[in-house]
Amino acid sequence: MLRSPSDKAAAYAALAILALLLLPLLRIAQYSVPWYDDFNYGLYVKNAVAEGADIIGALKAAFECVRVQWYAWQGTYSSVFFMALMPAVWGEEYYFLGPLFLIIILTVSVYTFMHVILTDIFEVGRYQSITVSAVTAALCIVLIHSSQTGFYWYNGGVHYVGMHSFLLLLVSVCIRLACTRKISSRAGYMLLGVIMAVCVAGSNYVTALQGGVVIFLMLLIIFIFKRSMCYFYVPIAVFYLFGFYKNVAAPGNRFRSAAYEGWGYSPAMSVIRSFAEAFKYMGTFTGWMTVAVMAVLLPVIVQIVRKSKFRFNYPALILAASFCLYATGFTPSLYSLGHAGLGRTLNAVKITFQLLLVLDEVYITGWAVKHFEKKEFKCPFAYYIVVAAAMLLIFAAAPNQAGVYSSYGAYYYVHTGEAYNFYQEYLGRLEILKSDEENVVFKKLNYTPWLLCMGDLGSDSQAEENQAVASWYDKLSVVVE
Repeated sequence: MLRSPSDKAAAYAALAILALLLLPLLRIAQYSVPWYDDFNYGLYVKNAVAEGADIIGALKAAFECVRVQWYAWQGTYSSVFFMALMPAVWGEEYYFLGPLFLIIILTVSVYTFMHVILTDIFEVGRYQSITVSAVTAALCIVLIHSSQTGFYWYNGGVHYVGMHSFLLLLVSVCIRLACTRKISSRAGYMLLGVIMAVCVAGSNYVTALQGGVVIFLMLLIIFIFKRSMCYFYVPIAVFYLFGFYKNVAAPGNRFRSAAYEGWGYSPAMSVIRSFAEAFKYMGTFTGWMTVAVMAVLLPVIVQIVRKSKFRFNYPALILAASFCLYATGFTPSLYSLGHAGLGRTLNAVKITFQLLLVLDEVYITGWAVKHFEKKEFKCPFAYYIVVAAAMLLIFAAAPNQAGVYSSYGAYYYVHTGEAYNFYQEYLGRLEILKSDEENVVFKKLNYTPWLLCMGDLGSDSQAEENQAVASWYDKLSVVVE
């Protein structure tokens, strides 16, 4: 009988699978193109670059975009800053760097977040931590709610996936701060935490709200169990609170709220309905493939918790706290729009859900093992074969494989040539946009791969997306027949 793989072999296999799943996502990024708000927010830096501005001048233009939007439309200063630095401001051929950044930052942040929790809190061995962290990163990447708006539309992606990734890195820094003994290292982590706190506090309201909850829960735990460390955490919490206040109190938020007046619920009703939406989306966010991934991780987790000195007490309390934190992801959209959120918003909510799901699996398994399991547990290799076969069946039975599994979707659109043909049509339009023609009329797109095509322009030159393109290329009008 084949033995279960060693910890080292499992770690290397997990990293190899993660890399393999990332390859098609990175490959198709070269065919991504800007859309809608990419033009609106990037126009400030684009104009500065056109006038000969260097990198400092580009950053100043990005800050000007933040200032204008803070007064006119939204207070999410960090998100707006990154939106303004849309890579195509230096040329359309550089737009692919945005999707590359989003895919890589999410992978790195999820991996780092899980690795820090497993090694610093649960005191897990190196290779076992690598295995769980890599598999969790693959889970978040492949089963992201909307890979289209999460990775290949820079504006929507950086606002949610990008900023949520920064939140995970901020939490990782705060955990390392608590587990570091050197004063100099603590000061360094504190300074980094303050900078990242200001950044995350100015993000979308799902990320900013969940980040605030986590930071102040950590501060409370530190105050109770390690009070001497409070001096290092208070500056992080204070700067986070100040940044969040500037985000929420922006004058532009009032104008934005007026545009959606009557759409949302009251603050109290938004909180109450958040729990209902959280229950509603649990099935959507989980799915059979997620269950299969949790089954793959279970033998590794059992080995982890058996060796861990962590007590894993109060599992019901941990589950309740996890659900409450997950539910907060729906509150901002319910308050402003009256529904659970757009696809790009739900990307951030689902990332939180997936991470909590894995962490709760570790915690509940730890509690069960500490209380009930007394014998040494050895998982036969046949177990992994059965789970792998189940994964293949789940994948084969999926009605929309290219839409559900991001890596397969990327492979599919490249393999069929749709991505290439779509990009060639875009280059044809780009040639016309850079000509002397002042009133541009396009033919309808023949290729619209879902992963890359957010939509198309319409026949109304006054539509917002049409005007965004016209302003970017200095045209009187841009329409599609």
